[in-house]
Amino acid sequence: MHLERIFAHIVAGYLIAVGLFFGLASIFQISYIHIEPAGKFYVLGISAVFAASGAGSFFLLRKGKLKKDGASLAEVRQEAIEKLKDPELLSRIALKDSDSELRASAQERLKEIKGTN
Repeated sequence: MHLERIFAHIVAGYLIAVGLFFGLASIFQISYIHIEPAGKFYVLGISAVFAASGAGSFFLLRKGKLKKDGASLAEVRQEAIEKLKDPELLSRIALKDSDSELRASAQERLKEIKGTN
């Protein structure tokens, strides 16, 4: 599976696991975690919030209600390159950017600017 598609599920699962771990740690004695008796209810409450938020997020993800809206970072950067008029910045992007498509777009934009001057 592709990590981008399952990343939100991983985060939701992590929230559930953390909530369950600290919830169980506040109820049962675990040798490497010491929770003061006065703070057990606080830890239990916070762990319940973690577990519930993770379970809610996972449920909403499975129903398709937490889909990403809007443009990706690459799309936003592409639009910005198309509007840029600074040859120095465009040449820096064309030479040093990590995204090959954005480098190519910056080179094309540089050609357009030089053709109009």
